Amino acid sequence: MADSFNADLSANRSEFPFLQRGRTLLLVADFGGHHQKQHFDTYTFLILDLAKNHDWLVRQRQFRDAILPNRRRMSFKALNDGMRRQALVPFMQAAAGIEGYLAQFAISKAGGSFFTGPAEDAVGAELLKRWKPNVQERLLRVLHLSAFLLSGLSSPGQDVIWIIDEDDIAANVGLLTDLTRLFQRVMASYFSHSLGHIRCSTTGIADDGSLVLEDLAAIADLTTGALGELCTGFVNEKVFPRKGLITPLPKQLTWKTNLIASWMAATEFNVRRHTTILELGQRPKDTRISTLGWRMCERTFAASP
Repeated sequence: MADSFNADLSANRSEFPFLQRGRTLLLVADFGGHHQKQHFDTYTFLILDLAKNHDWLVRQRQFRDAILPNRRRMSFKALNDGMRRQALVPFMQAAAGIEGYLAQFAISKAGGSFFTGPAEDAVGAELLKRWKPNVQERLLRVLHLSAFLLSGLSSPGQDVIWIIDEDDIAANVGLLTDLTRLFQRVMASYFSHSLGHIRCSTTGIADDGSLVLEDLAAIADLTTGALGELCTGFVNEKVFPRKGLITPLPKQLTWKTNLIASWMAATEFNVRRHTTILELGQRPKDTRISTLGWRMCERTFAASP
């Protein structure tokens, strides 16, 4: 996947990550696809320099003061709530101004595990036993994809804050401590440069009352939810995108996925966006890795339903 990401980033060297860097790099991870009817597991990572996003922080405070002042959390599943539904467009418009990178991965449920060989080190294998077997695959995917992205988007000496939502991966402080140790071991095999301090946390533990981390996590949540519905629609309607073909969105998408898809395709936004689809085969050589090229046709990202 590295060649695809390098080409995408090098196509515009006037944006993140080529600008002057801040001291602290934040990575927020979210994942979906747990519903049995979905054909893909989805993983979204939002990466940004905290010190370089003052404008977004101002807009986030304005959003919380004027549009969603009651600490409601934006999430894909909760958009049936009228207040959240009306807040979606201004929320995503604010997100468009982030100087950073939104990387998505859709991984087919058919095809099995990424990790079929023996563990590379005994300490890592022992740490991994802290999680239930049905959680381990998802955990390893999140860790390895995070390390892959950080190896190319971080700069030497940067501190890293890695945030995930509270669930069975980091359900308590003990698991979070072991998660940090495991993440450091995974990262060691990806990096050619040294980082500063590495901290793993959850939105609940790190929240300072501003809901900044909650809202950044919500951006990842909204886009990963939409990607899961989109890929399932492609499979169900037998119109899965292929190289060289322009494929319209599936017809049976919900309004929220249609809206978020238009946000992903909008060209005028600051935040960089990249979507990778992995169709796993029974053998590694049978796996298909594709980059989804978003295109806006006729409509623009503008209005809520």
